[in-house]
Amino acid sequence: MHDFPRPAPPIPLPDLVESGFWRHSFYQPVDYLWQATMFQPVGGMDRIVTAFERELSKNFGDIVELNSEVTAIRLVDGGVVVEYVHGGESRTLTADYCVSSIPLPVLRRLPTNFSTDFRDAIKAVDFANTCKVGWQAEERFWENDTDQIYGGISWTNHPITQVWYPSNDYFSATGTVTGAYNFTDVAEKFGDLAPSERLAQARAGAADLHPGFADESIVPTAKGVTIAWQKVPHQLGGWAGWDSKDPVHMAAYKQLLQPEGDGRFYVLGDQSSPLPGWQEGAMMSAHYVIGQIQGIIPLTVPEAVRVPDSVALTQGSR
Repeated sequence: MHDFPRPAPPIPLPDLVESGFWRHSFYQPVDYLWQATMFQPVGGMDRIVTAFERELSKNFGDIVELNSEVTAIRLVDGGVVVEYVHGGESRTLTADYCVSSIPLPVLRRLPTNFSTDFRDAIKAVDFANTCKVGWQAEERFWENDTDQIYGGISWTNHPITQVWYPSNDYFSATGTVTGAYNFTDVAEKFGDLAPSERLAQARAGAADLHPGFADESIVPTAKGVTIAWQKVPHQLGGWAGWDSKDPVHMAAYKQLLQPEGDGRFYVLGDQSSPLPGWQEGAMMSAHYVIGQIQGIIPLTVPEAVRVPDSVALTQGSR
């Protein structure tokens, strides 16, 4: 019979205060809109999009046209004309309605004949700088007897900001882990680095938490990937950076909830929803726009609307 292990001695208050742990979302469930870990689609969240595409093709035929870049949008009597390039060929499509999920920083660059108020609304909000690094590790060292981490986040004051651990396939041979996820000025500087430099910096920062990250044979550079959303040509940022206290944002957000061109052109996506940066926000926006087109939801927004606080919704309470 073995004795029960003795608990570690309490950490002295001066050490707790000196650590500054409260600066790093020590207890993130205080962000009441964020839910605990839930089930996720096998293969990743984009499997939801794949399922929508499959059902559309099944019911309506081959109507989804990928790899097409919109070059202009024009409102006309009773409809919308969209010009785009597909396979190097210029094409034109005329439709009764246009529901656009084009990110606002991209949309504002396109030739359009929108009203001044609508153009001003599109220009009012910038998208957030944000970067990520992903690693495929040949060994799930964070699950060892020392760390015993099964999902969740570790926070650090290193530029990588946080490490996210997989909440699936526990105790398997390999695993993918998010080795950096940062925001604002930190993400701007991080994104300006070459991808190889980002990976090197992410490795060094994560190794402060887990020495296994320093081992190339366990975390190979060849299986690392990094993205800076502000550098992605057809995205230009992570999410709409709405400020709930900015009067310009108040006017713009309300304007974008209303269609342009006699109810013919709609802005869609998490960028025009109460939950910017979240897939749930995109779904909410889709339901809202569908309701407007069907006449269930009014086209105008007569009352004051609450502008989302993008920082709180994407980075948590600070």
